Amino acid sequence: MNGLLAGFDSPHDLQHALGRLREARIEVLETYTPAPLEEEACGSPLPLAMFVAGVAGFVGCFLLMTYADVYAYPLDIGGRPTFAWPAFVPIAFEVGVLCAMVVGFFGYFIVCRMPQLYDPVDECERFRRASRDGWFVAIRSSDPEHVAQARTLIDTLQPTSVEEFSA
Repeated sequence: MNGLLAGFDSPHDLQHALGRLREARIEVLETYTPAPLEEEACGSPLPLAMFVAGVAGFVGCFLLMTYADVYAYPLDIGGRPTFAWPAFVPIAFEVGVLCAMVVGFFGYFIVCRMPQLYDPVDECERFRRASRDGWFVAIRSSDPEHVAQARTLIDTLQPTSVEEFSA
C-alpha cells in the first residue's frame, strides 16, 4: 500500500484541500491535526454501544434473578412475595454498569485501532509536527494510479510539504 502525506499551514487550507479531494472522489483520507477540525465532527459509536451493553446487562441480570427466585428455586421467606423485584434492582443496576464499563474499555481500543505499534506514515519527516502545529492529510491506496492522481491534485492545492510513504 502506498500513500501521500500532505501538510498545510492552517486548518482552513486543510479544509479546502479535503473538500477538493472529496470532490475528486479520493476516499481513503485520514487527517492528523493538533486540534479537531470544526467541520469534521464525526460521532463515535462508543456511547451507543455502552448504553446498549448497560441496558442488556441490567435486563439480563434482572431476568436471571427473576428466573432463579420465581421459577427455579422459589422460597417462601417470611411471607414475602415470590417476585420481589425491588430487591433485584440494585444488583441488576450494578451489573448493567459493569457491562457498560467493560464495553467502554475494550471499545475504546477498538475504535482507536489500538494497539497499533507501527504505521508507515510515522516515517515521514514532517509528521512530527502533526501534534503541535501541523495540519496533515494522508491518502492511502494500493493502486499506484490512484496515488498519482491524488498527487496531481494535491500539488494544485499548494501544500507546505508532500511526502510519499509505503507499507
